[in-house]
Parts: sequence; C-alpha cells; structure tokens
Amino acid sequence: MWHKVFTAVAIAVCVGVCLSGCSTPGAAKNKGADSNASSSSSSSASAPQSAEGSDRQHYASSLKAYAEWMLKSDDDIRKDSNSTQIPMSDAQRDIINRAIANEGKVSRADYEQSWMNFRSCIMNRGWTDPKPTAYGGFYAVPSMNEEGMSKTQDEKLVSDLNFCSISENTNTDQLYRTQESNPELSTDSDQLLVNCLIQKKVAPTSYTKEQFSKDWSSDSAPAFFSSAEAQECFTLYQYGVANAQDADSYWKPLG
Repeated sequence: MWHKVFTAVAIAVCVGVCLSGCSTPGAAKNKGADSNASSSSSSSASAPQSAEGSDRQHYASSLKAYAEWMLKSDDDIRKDSNSTQIPMSDAQRDIINRAIANEGKVSRADYEQSWMNFRSCIMNRGWTDPKPTAYGGFYAVPSMNEEGMSKTQDEKLVSDLNFCSISENTNTDQLYRTQESNPELSTDSDQLLVNCLIQKKVAPTSYTKEQFSKDWSSDSAPAFFSSAEAQECFTLYQYGVANAQDADSYWKPLG
C-alpha cells in the first residue's frame, strides 16, 4: 500500500502564504488502515509563483533573479503591517542574501542549516524532532503517524509546520532544488518528475505526464512508485509518497 503525503513545503504552499500559489488537488486526510499511520493526500508542492517579469513557464530569468525576488517578496511582507503572511526568519534571509552574492546558488552547508533550523523550530513548539527522510541528497519531512492526537493538536501541528517551514526553510529548499535539478527554472514539475523517472529507468520512455497524472490520482499506483529510484525523484520534485509497510519509521510528533 502506498500513500501520498505532505512535505513541509507542500503544507506551506497549500495554506497559500509566502511565495506559493495553491493548485494542489485534494488535501483530505487519509488514514492508513493497515498501520494506523496517517498521511495527507496531495500532488506535488504547488510551484511557487514566477518572479515579476518572467513567463509562466519559468520561475525567473535566472537563479539570481529568483533569489532576489524571494527577498523582495519577503521585504514586502515585512513592510505591510496588515499582512497575515509569514516572513522569513533572519537566518533564512541571511541564506538567501548569501545565495544572491553567489549568483543565486545556495551552498550545501546553508541547505543543511536551513533544515536544522526548521527542525529546531518544530521542537521549540513542543513536538518531537521531525528527522527528515533523505533521497539522493535531498530532504523531505517524514510521513507522520498522528495516532492519539486530538483535533486541536492536529490543527496546531499543521499550523506549526506551516510557520516553521516558511520561516526557516521553504525558500532555501526551493532555491537549492532548482539549482541542482532544474537549471532551466521550468515550472512544469510534472514533466520534470516524469523525465527523472525515465532517466532512472523505472518508467518506460513512453511514459507521459498525462499518464503520471492518472497514476497519481489512482488508489492503485504502479509498483515502481515505491522503488528507491522513484523515491529519489519524488523527493527531488517535492511529491510526497510513503509506503505503508514502513509505518514503523513514520514520525510521531507526540513521541
């Protein structure tokens, strides 16, 4: 059995704050009947809006322009006293500023640090450490087992994940993934994912994003979705997929 799950970035996107729009279909809770592990059904984290002056097919004209737009957007949030959007932390702003000075590229050290800052933020809000899963050098928030949590706790968890991801990690994570896996700054995440699946030889060369969309929406996904190679692609392009057989390793926010 497989489940589609939220990553921290997906949560930030679907609340509709910071730099992200929300085109993610379906966000209903899906309880794992076999494992009592819960997950949230979603497509990939919706692609952040393109920078001003760029076309809809690209995030920005360059990686540096993308980073500069992230910083400008955050400046606008900070200046607006009536804004309900979450600004970046000073730590994440420093990372984006360093990226701008480096033609838009985030260092590996800063990528790692942003994830540590996110984890610290979650733990400071009373939850256990959400040790991220790692595939191909990229991180994702682990699948969650929310067994025993009340509705109030569940709502607080979503709110805290949203705040901590936007404040500490979302822009850094997006910028790093873009520089490492999307040099053309394409906003077509479905096609990028399909290209990855084909490149890793887990999907046939005839596989299309239309077929992927059907498979993703199905309750019975192709077997290769659970392969390590496919997991790398899903993690890289922010599509959350979990295997219910791995429920013992799911993150338990309450401990």
